[in-house]
Amino acid sequence: MAKLYLTEALVKSATCPIGKSQEIICDCARGVDGKLRNGSVKGLGLRVTQHGAKSFIHTYRFNGKSRREVIGTNDNMNVASARMVVQQRNHEIDQGVDPNTIKSVDHRKKHGETLGEIIDAYVDQHLSKRSKSHRAEFGRLIAPWIREEPKNPNRGGKRQTRLTIGQAFRETIAEEITPRHIGPYLQRIPSDSVANSALRQLRALFNWAIRMQIVDMRNPCGPFEMRKIIKQRRDYTPEQVRLIAQRVFNPPMKAAISLEGLEGEKKRLAALQAGHAGREHDQLLELCNFMGILFLTMARPTEVKHARYEHFDLDRLIWHKHNTKGIKLSRTTYEYAFRSVPIHPKVGELVQQQRLRWPDSGFVFPNHTDLTQPRDNFARAIKKFKGLEGIPAHFQLYDIKRMAISLMITGQGVRREDVSHYVDHRGNIDTTMIYDLGFVDPLRPVTHKLGELLGVD
Repeated sequence: MAKLYLTEALVKSATCPIGKSQEIICDCARGVDGKLRNGSVKGLGLRVTQHGAKSFIHTYRFNGKSRREVIGTNDNMNVASARMVVQQRNHEIDQGVDPNTIKSVDHRKKHGETLGEIIDAYVDQHLSKRSKSHRAEFGRLIAPWIREEPKNPNRGGKRQTRLTIGQAFRETIAEEITPRHIGPYLQRIPSDSVANSALRQLRALFNWAIRMQIVDMRNPCGPFEMRKIIKQRRDYTPEQVRLIAQRVFNPPMKAAISLEGLEGEKKRLAALQAGHAGREHDQLLELCNFMGILFLTMARPTEVKHARYEHFDLDRLIWHKHNTKGIKLSRTTYEYAFRSVPIHPKVGELVQQQRLRWPDSGFVFPNHTDLTQPRDNFARAIKKFKGLEGIPAHFQLYDIKRMAISLMITGQGVRREDVSHYVDHRGNIDTTMIYDLGFVDPLRPVTHKLGELLGVD
C-alpha cells in the first residue's frame, strides 16, 4: 500500500505490480517528486487491479469497525471530485452518521445500466426458467456470483478458476462493451467447446437485453463465429465389443488384503488400504450394474440415471421409461406418457442388487451424498474400468447404446423397425407411434436376442 499525493497524471499512469491482485495508493501530502502539497484528504485512495480497472475508494472507521467503500471510477470521477466526496463523507462520520446509509443518486443509472445489473436482471427474469445445468454453465462461464454453493465444497479438490467477462466488466456500462472486449476474452479460452459455450451464453444475454429494450445497441457478439470442432468417431471392433461386454457382466473379483501378522502402524496402514480398495471395488461393481442395464435395454445413460424402482415391474419384466419424448397427436398437441419396454431377466436381477445396496432411496442409482437425487457421474469408476486390460482409452458410457444397436442391426434376424421402436428412435414409425398402446410382448425377441449376443444367461 503506497502513500502519494493523488494527481490526474498519477491516476493515469498507475499500474498494479506483477504478482498482486490489486494495489491501493492512499492520498497524502507527499507527491511522487518528494515535495509536500496541500489539499490531500484523509481516507481517499486509488485502487488499481491487475486487469487495469481503477476506482476511487474511501477508507474509514465507524462504530469501531474499519470499512472501505468504492465511491467512483476514474471514468466518471476525477481527483478533485473524489476529494470533495470523501470530505463530505468524513463530515457525516464526524456527525455520527454512516455515509452508506444516506441515499444518494446512483450516477451509473443516470447514464445506463451496467453489465452486472443486466446480468442480475437476466438471471431473475429469464434464466430462472431454464434448466439447472444451463444456469450452472452461465454461472461458470459468465457470472460466478450467481452459482449455488456446492453441497460438498471439498469434493474434487481445488479447481482452477478463470476470470470471466462478467467479473472483469461488472461495473462497466453495458452500452460501452464492444467486440474489442469480447474478442480477447474468447481468445484466452483454450478449449474450443468451452469458447463456443461462452459465446453462445453471451450472445443470448445481449439479445435478451436488446429485446427487453434495456439497452439500445448492437450485439457485440455479432462479428464472432463458433469455433469449428472436428471430433474423431469412436469406433469399436467386434472383438472390443465382446471384451467390454465380458468385463461388464463379469467384473473383476475383489482383491483380498490380509492383516495377519501385522501390528501397530503397519496394520493401520494396511486396514486403510483395504478400506480404500473395497470402496473402489464397490464403485466399479455399481458401474458394471449401470452399464449392464445400458447394454440390455439400449437406453441412454440419463434414462438409467433417473430411473426409479417404481418404474420397474419385475414380475412382468417391464420398464416404464419416464424420459419419453412424447407422442405427437397433432400439430399442437403432445401426449406425454410412460413408455413401456420389455427387459431381460438379467436387468431385473441388476435392479434387485441395487435395491439391496440402496434400500432407502427411490432411485436405482442414487447420489451417494444425497439419496434424494440421482447419481451425477461415475468418473472415478470409469477411470478404474478403463484401466482393465483391453478397454479402449476413448470408451464412454454413451457408446454402449451404439454397441448394442450395432449388434442388433447386423444380420441378427431382428427387424430394424423393431429396434427403432424399442429404443424410441424417430423416423418412419412416427405414424404408428400415435396408435401405440404400450404392448411389450412383440418386442421381447429384441431383448432376448440381445442377451444371447452379449452372452448373458
